[in-house]
Amino acid sequence: MSEQTANHPLTKYRWTICALIFFATTVNYLDRQLFSLMVPFFEDELKLGPTDLALINVSFILPYGLSMMFVGRVIDRIGIRKGLGGAFLLWNLASIAHASVRSLTGFMSARFLLGIGESGMFPAAIKTMTNWFPLRERALATGYFNAGSNMGAILAPLLGVAVATVFGWRACFVLVGGCGIAWIFFWNRMYAEPEDHPKVHSTELAHIRSDLNEHEAPLSATQLFSLKPLYGLLFAKALSDAPWWFYLTWMPKFLVDQFHLDKTFMAIAIPVIYLIADVGSIAGGWMSSALIKKGMPVGKSRKLTMLACALAVTPVMSVGLFVDRPALLGIGSIYWVVGIVALAAGAHQGWSCNMFTLVSDTIPKSAIAMAIGVINGFGMVGASALQFFVGRTVQLTNSYTIPFMVAGSLYLVALLGIQIMVPKVEPHFPTKKSNMPAVIAGGLAILAALAFLQYDSNKPPFKSLDDYRQKLEAKGTKIIGGNATATIGWMKGLWFELEDKAGKTKFELVKLDTQGRPFVEPKGAKASKYEGPKETELKALIETPAK
Repeated sequence: MSEQTANHPLTKYRWTICALIFFATTVNYLDRQLFSLMVPFFEDELKLGPTDLALINVSFILPYGLSMMFVGRVIDRIGIRKGLGGAFLLWNLASIAHASVRSLTGFMSARFLLGIGESGMFPAAIKTMTNWFPLRERALATGYFNAGSNMGAILAPLLGVAVATVFGWRACFVLVGGCGIAWIFFWNRMYAEPEDHPKVHSTELAHIRSDLNEHEAPLSATQLFSLKPLYGLLFAKALSDAPWWFYLTWMPKFLVDQFHLDKTFMAIAIPVIYLIADVGSIAGGWMSSALIKKGMPVGKSRKLTMLACALAVTPVMSVGLFVDRPALLGIGSIYWVVGIVALAAGAHQGWSCNMFTLVSDTIPKSAIAMAIGVINGFGMVGASALQFFVGRTVQLTNSYTIPFMVAGSLYLVALLGIQIMVPKVEPHFPTKKSNMPAVIAGGLAILAALAFLQYDSNKPPFKSLDDYRQKLEAKGTKIIGGNATATIGWMKGLWFELEDKAGKTKFELVKLDTQGRPFVEPKGAKASKYEGPKETELKALIETPAK
């Protein structure tokens, strides 16, 4: 650090470091958001259904979360500069590898490596904010860098759709991966710890360390898991991350499938959502910091801000009801949907920056990265569970109504968990060691439950057309006609005329996956990407008995 006079004006190099992390987060979300945006470009080419997409999403989300449980510990030991630089290199090479995949397995492998690489981002970022900012500025700084996630989500559709339209979807992954590798050059040249940085004057260092807690002894995993606040944060993160990942991974497909948007309009709608989310991220950090400056206790300011965010999310429960409704109060339904989801995304980001800051408010500094890793890892378990639920629900109902209702209710439950487990926000220090065998057994039980959910959600409702017929007959319904064909995207469709035991008849559309397993299409001829006869034409077409 340079020698400075005692009255040297306060410098602001800490905000340069915040800007570096902002750009890192932007690249991070460019990488992770790109896949969901490209789904409409390649799902027919690679013949991927909703449960396949859920499985690919979890192939990223779960390794991302589980790796965080270990990568935070590594970053605590080797330092932020090496830890984040190495993670950046791995995940951007994995991003480039997406361009070479040709199958479901290929996508799962590329997403798996991407998840492991990206797991280093937020543990390193939160530890950087803790190292470079005093408590009274930390939430605002976290809000600024976390806004990079929304910037990445804004740029991804603007750049991705344009590049994919002209050069193909594979070129997008190469371009984004190359941008990430370029960032590493600036990181290596510009980052050092505050005490060692030549551009940090003594006055700025004193400002950064103005509320330094002297308890700096490294914590073990057994000590960390003995801290009661950790469990409240684990619970809240699992519930509140799940809706965010639902928006990130399913919104492009939802808009294209349910509102029949073309890809160009999608490139406009998605940035609007994350532009509002950007505002929410900064506003959430500003609100709690402003309340603290006015004299409100830290814990109350954080929780009050999070309550406001949780309430702002609840309108998203109505989104599924706008499908097949042309307008409300003279405004097109699609505009209502984009506005409501944008509000929910902004509220989530306001919630998220305070959630991250609660970690640094309650966990000793020497264990921040490890704690963030564990908390984010548990968050990804919750996100994975909702992914399987969404995939199964969409596969069976071709509707997103239930997932949006679930997403809108989770934040209030999460906040209740925080209030019960962390009634007072203050630094907690270990006084004993946890029972690690019990902690590990609990973790394994949760993973086993998630594995069962994955198995159950991917289990087809019918093994074959014969199985479909037999299950209909078991309910007293028989097929009295069939063989009219259609297509629903890449899937072949068959129309059947059914008669129940009361003698009432109806037409039912069944679509077949790559293995010939049938799924009932509840929307019939109104399904997205449907090509075939109109339902009014079916009586004339279906005349022969079904084979």
